[in-house]
Amino acid sequence: MNEMNPAGACAACKYQRKRCDESCVLGRYFPLERAEDFENVQRLFGFQNAVKILNSVEENEREKTVKSLILEARLRRQNPVHGPVAVERRLRAEVEKVKKELDMVTKELKFFKGDDGRDKPSSSTV
Repeated sequence: MNEMNPAGACAACKYQRKRCDESCVLGRYFPLERAEDFENVQRLFGFQNAVKILNSVEENEREKTVKSLILEARLRRQNPVHGPVAVERRLRAEVEKVKKELDMVTKELKFFKGDDGRDKPSSSTV
C-alpha cells in the first residue's frame, strides 16, 4: 500500500507484478483506474521508455507529458497505420475548408456592402 494508491499497486506495478511504493515513477500518473491507458502507453513506448521519457522532463511538466503519451497511444491504437498523423491531416483539411468558406463569406459581405473592389465611376466626371 502506498499513499498515492491506498488500494495497492498502480497499473504499472500491477503489470510488472511488483509491489508499488513511493519510488514508483508511474504510480502517480497511472492508478488502477487508468490501467487501459497504461497498457496502451506500454504497448507503444514500452515500460522502460515511458519511465525514461518521464524522467527526462521537469517535475512540473510530467502531467502534461503523461497526457501526451496517453493521447498518442490511444490514437495509435485506433489507427495503427497513421496514428496521430491521421488526426492532424483531418484537422488541417478542415481548417483549409473553413478558411475558404471564410474567404467566400468575406467577399460576399464586401459585395453586399458595395465594396466589391471594382472602380466605381465618380459622379463628378459625368
